[in-house]
Amino acid sequence: MRRLHRKGFTLLEVVLATALLAAVMGAALMVVQRGRSAMAEGHLHARAEARAHRALHRVLAELRGAGIDALVPALNPNGLTSSATLTFDPILGVSGAAPVWSNPVRIARVAAPEDANDGRDNDGDGIVDEGVLMLTRNVGMAGQASFVICSQVRELAEGELANGSDDNGNGLADEAGFSIQRIGSMLTIRLTVEEAGEGGETGLATVTSSLTLRN
Repeated sequence: MRRLHRKGFTLLEVVLATALLAAVMGAALMVVQRGRSAMAEGHLHARAEARAHRALHRVLAELRGAGIDALVPALNPNGLTSSATLTFDPILGVSGAAPVWSNPVRIARVAAPEDANDGRDNDGDGIVDEGVLMLTRNVGMAGQASFVICSQVRELAEGELANGSDDNGNGLADEAGFSIQRIGSMLTIRLTVEEAGEGGETGLATVTSSLTLRN
């Protein structure tokens, strides 16, 4: 009796092959999606970092003419505290041996008008409780005027949580997304900026710089 040779695949083999192919395709798709997400986040980080550097350069330019004895708040020189707002008198020039000071200037992180500070993303851009870095000239005077230096400034610094602790390990508890710290006559400014993408991704960047003020 001649033996019959089987041709083709059984239903079980087809099902197993289909399942294996689906698993392989799913894994490959997941890798591709993760790669795209990482690329998008990297691009957003670069954009956030560029904006943060531009804003920090502007802040440093404004503060270079400030007198350390006219800061509001005065900021404790031990470096254990920081502030998200600073008002100061910039120098105009010198008359004889005495400096001539200009009208007060304030730099502060304030809540964005379209995103109330309530723990929600009110403007739908993927960033919760975002703020803006505001420059105000002639503070308290008739000619007072305010300008936005940078948008999408985080409420808290990178790595910080609102828990009364120093989560990012720089010596400051619950540090704001824009913070000014004083150590002696030196000010250290830190700025944390977010950038939102169309796919729900966000990029985060923190920049830091210091300068020494005149007496």
